[in-house]
Amino acid sequence: MRIEQIMRHDPTRVGPDEPVSRLIEWYATPGGRSRYTYVVDEQGVLLGVVTMLDILTRIMEPELVAAHESGDLADAKALERIGCALAERKNLPVSRFMRTDLPTVAPSGMFLEARLLLRERRITALPVVDADGVLVGEMTRRVLMRLLDTMLRDPELFTLKKDCKHLFDGTGSEVFVG
Repeated sequence: MRIEQIMRHDPTRVGPDEPVSRLIEWYATPGGRSRYTYVVDEQGVLLGVVTMLDILTRIMEPELVAAHESGDLADAKALERIGCALAERKNLPVSRFMRTDLPTVAPSGMFLEARLLLRERRITALPVVDADGVLVGEMTRRVLMRLLDTMLRDPELFTLKKDCKHLFDGTGSEVFVG
C-alpha cells in the first residue's frame, strides 16, 4: 500500500515569517491536535518543522530548568526568567525555531518504509513531499494504527478500497501561511 493512500492530507502548516506567538497560541488552544507544524514557503515547499518541544526548549532553556530542579533557582525567579525569555522571543519568526533534520517520504513510497523511519528515528510523524519538495501530507503512527483498525474491523471494506487513491478522509487542519 502506498503512503498517499493512507496519509493525512491536511498537515498543519505555517509560513516562515509568522511570529512564534501565533504558534504558541494555537498549541495552547484545546483541539490543537497536531504535534508537528510544518514550515512551508508560499508555494508549499517544505522548509522545516516546529514542535511544541522546540518552542518550549527555546523559551524554557535547559539550564534554567536544571537550576530550578536542583533548587538553585526559586519558583518566582524561574517564572520571571521564563517571562523575560517569552517577551524577548514572542515576535521571532517560526523559522528561527524550526528544525530541518526531519526525514521525508514520497507519496508513492510504501507505508512500510514510513513505518521503518518512524521507528528508527523515534518520531511520531513524517512529512510527505512530492518531487518538487511541496508538502502534500503527513504519515503518522496514528495513521498506521487507523490502518490496522480498519483491517480488523472490516477486512472486506479494506480489500475493496485498497486500490483507491485515499483510504482515509482528511479531518481538517490549521494553515497559518499568510
